[in-house]
Amino acid sequence: MSAPTFITGRGAINPWECDQWGHLNVQFYLAKASDAQAHLAARLGLMPSRLRSSAGSLMPATDRALFKRELRAGHIYFILSGIRAVAADGTLDIASRMVNQETGVESAAFETRLRWVGQDRTTPLPWPDDVAATAATMAGELAEIQRPPPMAQVLPAPLQADRLLLTYRGSVEAWECDSAGVAPPRAHIARFNDAITHLFRAMKIDRAELFASGLGSAALDYDIAYHRPLRSGTAVEIRSGMLALSDKVFHLVHYVLDSASGEVITTIVVAALFFDLAARKSVPMPAAVRAEAQRLLAGA
Repeated sequence: MSAPTFITGRGAINPWECDQWGHLNVQFYLAKASDAQAHLAARLGLMPSRLRSSAGSLMPATDRALFKRELRAGHIYFILSGIRAVAADGTLDIASRMVNQETGVESAAFETRLRWVGQDRTTPLPWPDDVAATAATMAGELAEIQRPPPMAQVLPAPLQADRLLLTYRGSVEAWECDSAGVAPPRAHIARFNDAITHLFRAMKIDRAELFASGLGSAALDYDIAYHRPLRSGTAVEIRSGMLALSDKVFHLVHYVLDSASGEVITTIVVAALFFDLAARKSVPMPAAVRAEAQRLLAGA
């Protein structure tokens, strides 16, 4: 028997959620997926009121986001979610798919591992008995949400920060965080989005010139590991590098670091490409850009 799935999100895309390429920015994909996960958590008995008074808290451990078709301003969507597995050690694997309501075409797929932790947001806890029992009745193979293939075997080398480009430096603000002062996935992705612009500059890409030439860029696949909470008031920086190149697809790595301690907060591997803004189809990497990307790859 296949496990049940539920409509956990429904809404529309606003113009202010879209980037200069005209499609939904990746940080808002993750924000909408997080909202959907909150509705699924409520089905397990983890309503916001309970979370506020509980000794435990939900935190993402990993995220996989695959971007399949564009969502643009004015599009309406729904999110379908289900539980793949629950473990006694306090982890929960959730799958979601985001679908264009008008066309029925899948826009994105999300695979998220949530962890039940103490109020310090780091110490693993076992699930409350009632939550574990309910999750067990809902978990299993999701016929409506197929498992994605593994990301291309492109793994970041051990971190050598001095050999990677400094692509972001800033701080985490209180308005980005929840009531406990911890930033959600959207805040991580917003910083990656800023960092990629600086990495593009290192590849001698001017986004305005790229746009004028009729080309844009788009992410295909995000593989994210959250190593520790991103907290309000933390000074952070991102070190970025090129991992691999093919005819169209290139792979990048970003490390979010605590500027004071040097500890890794988040790691993300990104698969991306360039596309024709008029045809809305992928194109090979421009030759001049490829040469600069190859230079970065050699120096990584």
